[in-house]
Amino acid sequence: MSDKEIATMYGCTVQAVNARLVALGLRQYRQKVTSILESAWPTAETRRGNFVRFNRYRDLGCFLRRRLGDNELTANQLRNAERFERTIREGNCVLDFRPDDPEEPWVYVPRQESDGRMVIRWPKHRELPTGALRAALDLPGVPRG
Repeated sequence: MSDKEIATMYGCTVQAVNARLVALGLRQYRQKVTSILESAWPTAETRRGNFVRFNRYRDLGCFLRRRLGDNELTANQLRNAERFERTIREGNCVLDFRPDDPEEPWVYVPRQESDGRMVIRWPKHRELPTGALRAALDLPGVPRG
């Protein structure tokens, strides 16, 4: 069932359903994505929360969830993840966040050697996550169909 269907069934908001699922540990992939993005661009410093409505941000989130192994992505979310990966590959670019540009804060920029295989431009003064969270940031070696 979707969050909306659950909310209707119990007479609550979609946000309440999501909060409960997070509290139960059933939204672990979203939490992991948030952790990755918070490491790169802390909301308190960058106001990242003001820019989550942009498609590029959402596509990045879908890509990271897929890389982390989330099997509950919708067909639309999978297409978003694939579109993001294809854009990164074909453009030989990475996604950068520029919060000072409210019209287009999420921009694709040419890949630099320092980016390695990452799909985002990691801020130089920020510590990279480790393990699976770090691996999720890398472009897979073999293109997905």
